[in-house]
Amino acid sequence: MRKAVLLALLLFSACSKKETGKLTWWQFWTDPQTKPLITELVAKFENENPGIKVEVTDLTWADGHEKITVAFSAGQPPDVLELGSDWIYEYASNKLLLDLTPKAESLKKDLLFWQPATLDEKVYAVPWILGARLMFYNFDLLNKAGFADVPVKWDELDKLNKKLAKFRPEIYGFGANASERHRLYKKFLPFLWSAGGEILSEDGKTCLLNSPEGVQALKFYVELCERSLLATQANLDDAFLQGKLASVISGDWLLKKLKNAPPKFGYTTALMPSPDGQLYRRTSFAGGEFLAIPAKSKKKDLAWRFVQFLVRPDNQVYFCKNALIPTPSSVAAQADTFFLSDANYKTFIEQLQLAQSSPPHPHWVEIEQAIEEAVEQAMYKKKSAKEALDDAAAKINALLKS
Repeated sequence: MRKAVLLALLLFSACSKKETGKLTWWQFWTDPQTKPLITELVAKFENENPGIKVEVTDLTWADGHEKITVAFSAGQPPDVLELGSDWIYEYASNKLLLDLTPKAESLKKDLLFWQPATLDEKVYAVPWILGARLMFYNFDLLNKAGFADVPVKWDELDKLNKKLAKFRPEIYGFGANASERHRLYKKFLPFLWSAGGEILSEDGKTCLLNSPEGVQALKFYVELCERSLLATQANLDDAFLQGKLASVISGDWLLKKLKNAPPKFGYTTALMPSPDGQLYRRTSFAGGEFLAIPAKSKKKDLAWRFVQFLVRPDNQVYFCKNALIPTPSSVAAQADTFFLSDANYKTFIEQLQLAQSSPPHPHWVEIEQAIEEAVEQAMYKKKSAKEALDDAAAKINALLKS
């Protein structure tokens, strides 16, 4: 009898024992304001899970993709991996990420924006911190151009740009990205989508970039750029902060800079304009940070426990509040009064509801490059909008068949 009880106790102990040890996490939050928050979240997780240590490796967006690819090639990925939304499909389609479909079911209703993480109806990553591009306006310069409110139509934005053209080179109406990899396409796509265009057909087998709507969008974008300040994203953000730009497309990082060092001029954020100003067409680009577990992780259960911890509403609210990021993926976190009481944060959340992400495809990085080359060729008058998009569509269709 005593032996039976002892055996039962041993079995219970073995079954209830939680996985412990070291967990490796690769992530991108390295700036001085957010890295301490990452350290605090890791410490909180370790306190809630005695016996577990999280080893954090910092990546940069400049070389992170290459390092991750090398790690997968060497068969030595981390246990948890932060991925940009555009990268998930590439690794998932090569069977490098764990299928999280059954595990993610319990989180589906609580988190937004699963589309970039879904391939063939299977989920390969969990949305964590989202981001949208929207318009930033300098009210002083709007008034200088005779505008009482922000433009909601394309022609109003163009008119603003033209009105301020006489003050160049000190002041510009609009700031546009020059040639800059991984950024230029995010500025053109809102115009494409607002015009009713698409990159690919619904079945993903045909490029639609050179449709009449696509040509209309690129023609307008090129005309807008002719009178605009062309620079890198960082330089455009700096020009806006210095009061030299009436409008620019940017992300939450610019809002953070404005909040940390309020300028002397009045500013606001607004939804992207559309050809006719209709709300449902004021589309923008959305992406974000997702959490994936590599298929070769040896701590899969522990990794999932860490992912669940990071996306928990209380932890998302804490991270986003202190990092001044307005778009947590958690529905409950977005409803926090911190976000709803700030008009600019609310704009980000509203734009997110109207935003799209790039279509998931294993060749997306090459498709993205073809789009950017077409925009550049049209911007710098090497080809007409139609010629540039026809050539891009031919390249992309070849990729889709490969």
